[in-house]
Amino acid sequence: MSTSTLSDGSLDEGTFAVDDVSGIVEDYFFEGAEKLLELWFDKNQDGAMSLRNIPYSELVAMLDIAQCHILHSKSNECMDSYVLSESSMFVSDFRIILKTCGTTRLLRTIGRILHLAKIYCNMDNVISVFYSRKNFMHPERQPYPHSSFESEIDYLEKHFTGGSAYCIGPQRQDRWFLYTMVAPQAAFPFPEHTLEILMNELPEDVLSVFSPSKSAISTILPPGIIVHEELFSPCGYSLNGLLPHSDHYITIHVTPEPDFSYVSFETNQNSLNLCEQMLKTETLIYVQFERTKNLEQVTAAFSKKDTAVCNDNYDK
Repeated sequence: MSTSTLSDGSLDEGTFAVDDVSGIVEDYFFEGAEKLLELWFDKNQDGAMSLRNIPYSELVAMLDIAQCHILHSKSNECMDSYVLSESSMFVSDFRIILKTCGTTRLLRTIGRILHLAKIYCNMDNVISVFYSRKNFMHPERQPYPHSSFESEIDYLEKHFTGGSAYCIGPQRQDRWFLYTMVAPQAAFPFPEHTLEILMNELPEDVLSVFSPSKSAISTILPPGIIVHEELFSPCGYSLNGLLPHSDHYITIHVTPEPDFSYVSFETNQNSLNLCEQMLKTETLIYVQFERTKNLEQVTAAFSKKDTAVCNDNYDK
């Protein structure tokens, strides 16, 4: 197994794109790996109101910029959940989470999100930014600014200052890119934990679960969870879940085509262990992000079947 590395974010993944796919570009390909953006706004700003006040029509227009759209939504007392044509969005009072796959233009929505938060919620102070993704199989197919991590960093720095960028993982294998910013005045009412598991090379018996005729994921979720899901044709699966009476969420996305299979699982509910119950995988990236008042910590593990897991950590 390759030695894991931690770098400062200057790595351009495009160098390795041809090697990763043995120099072959298929006529049909879908990039399952998502881009993940999380923005926290300052709830203590004078006159601040919930992000849930943003009209639905404005969310639709914002997602048009990313080139995806809403399929359906669910809500609980604390959060609105949206299953998208390419992944998911969650909106709570002072946080928005946008996760998109394929060739979407996620970062290009930032300006519109900031504008909507200002005019509908009286908030123009972002206290925390979290942007992450794994390496793409075909970065050359991604639109600006997503064709390289350096371009993404440059784009983020047009909107935010004081951030830090990292590349975690083996440079010529799977790796995970992270940009994070926390404002000095940021005050989080409680520690925030996010668990993300990204999987490639799933066996066919697991992939068969995600055919148009059946999907078993929703049957093993915790009791009381509010679920909405989409089984795509001819294949593919997305699920969002909201735990009752909280802003805890679950989101699962599956690209089951054998040549580029991919599954992602994410939750901020720290007692759930869903993936071990249902999924086996050849290649896995496990990421746990923890934020407390004075510390950010990321734990990342990379594994291949029948090998030990290697870990990278950074504290900020």
